[in-house]
Amino acid sequence: MYTREITVQPSDSSCQGTIKLRSLLDYFQDTAGMAVEDIEGTATELAARGYAWVLTRYEIEFIGKLPAIDEKFTLTTFHDPSHGYNTLRVFQVSSHDGRPLVWAKTSWLLLDLAAGRPVKAAAHIEGIASRDTESIPPEFRDIPDFDDIDAEWESVRHVHFHDLDYNSHVNNAAYFEWVHDSAPVDFMTHELKSVSASFRSGAKFGEQVTLKIARRPEELCFVHKIIRENVKKPSAMFMCTWGNKNA
Repeated sequence: MYTREITVQPSDSSCQGTIKLRSLLDYFQDTAGMAVEDIEGTATELAARGYAWVLTRYEIEFIGKLPAIDEKFTLTTFHDPSHGYNTLRVFQVSSHDGRPLVWAKTSWLLLDLAAGRPVKAAAHIEGIASRDTESIPPEFRDIPDFDDIDAEWESVRHVHFHDLDYNSHVNNAAYFEWVHDSAPVDFMTHELKSVSASFRSGAKFGEQVTLKIARRPEELCFVHKIIRENVKKPSAMFMCTWGNKNA
């Protein structure tokens, strides 16, 4: 497994004194690149060879209290490139004394930029199957569509310049920030317990997107659909479960 130690900086801290969830997602993405940098090169070097990684799915479980400002935490990751075109990667966040805090499973595609289609990572990146690998089950939670749930909230926004990543599409962490900020809960008394996400197409600069939200009836769980203008299928889907902070 690849491991790094991180200290929560003031710029990464929320008004509640713990790490911002967008910052945590950014750490996941950066750490995934660091873990294989000596195999595939940096993101710019990989792009110069004609490839780029794209995140397609993730699920996150919040197990303990998030790291606070100035606290150190350990981020560990390993991957499994044996799922056809999909490479799975797990992240584990632990406190400085070893307590588990966050667990996440992600799924990635390696894109051939010229062809605009995915390729099998093991066939195009030599050595990727021999470093920091462990078996990862392929199943992800299903995210229900609105066919079974009525949408209750809706908002419209435009894609801003700083929503974009190196591939000129909305970054996965930016999508999450939209979803988190639109959740109809009291952030001072509630906290996320789990998040599942599926990314299907990349919104681009200046596009208008509609965020639709529906509540699942059996729990404090919301399904979020992000729809690009003039595109029938959603750009991204999220399912977020919340709980009381003191529960």
